[in-house]
Formats: sequence, C-alpha cells, structure tokens
Amino acid sequence: KSAKARAWKYFSAYIRKRDPRCVTCGAPTTQAGHFWHNVLDFDEENVNGQDVRCNHFLSGNLAVYSVYLLKKLGKKKFDALDIRHTKAIGGEKRTVEELLAIGDKYKALVDN
Repeated sequence: KSAKARAWKYFSAYIRKRDPRCVTCGAPTTQAGHFWHNVLDFDEENVNGQDVRCNHFLSGNLAVYSVYLLKKLGKKKFDALDIRHTKAIGGEKRTVEELLAIGDKYKALVDN
C-alpha cells in the first residue's frame, strides 16, 4: 500500500503540474481526476487536472470531461483509452517494483 500511495503522490503531483487549470471548468487544479475510475490509475490520458468541485462534487463532471478528452486525444486515441479501460477492469494489478518505478519516474518529473 505504501508503494502505491507514494506512486500516486508523485503521479498526481505531476498531473497537477502538467494541468494547472481544471480540464472541465477552468478553475485552478487542486486534484488529479480519473475519467475511468478504479482502473488506469497511472495512465496519463485517463487522469487529468481537476478542481475539487468537478472531481468530487460533480463526480468527475464526466460529460464535459468526455468532450475534453475527445478534443485532446481525437476519436482514435479516445477509443483506445476505452479499450484499455475495458481490458483493465478487475485485472489492473501492479507489483511493488512497478509502483516504486512509477513513483521514481514521476518524482523526477515533478522535481524538475
């Protein structure tokens, strides 16, 4: 659990740094919000900057989020994200070593 928490800490910090404005409303980013929840936790296309209102109180503001992703990714990449989501349901498990590597990668990106 601590390896996953560390990986998320640095991955979400990277997302907030990358996306300083909420992708669904334009407010300052305070969180890293998933488009597909409970899977693809460390997928840079699936996780984007959001404010707490959109991410929590509007449950991701998914209608606006999907329009944003379609514009950002294009239809082909958006469909590929959907396929990755479908394949990952119930099966996205990472080893401690993978989580440590993710944490190290994104810590280096945040620190730069």
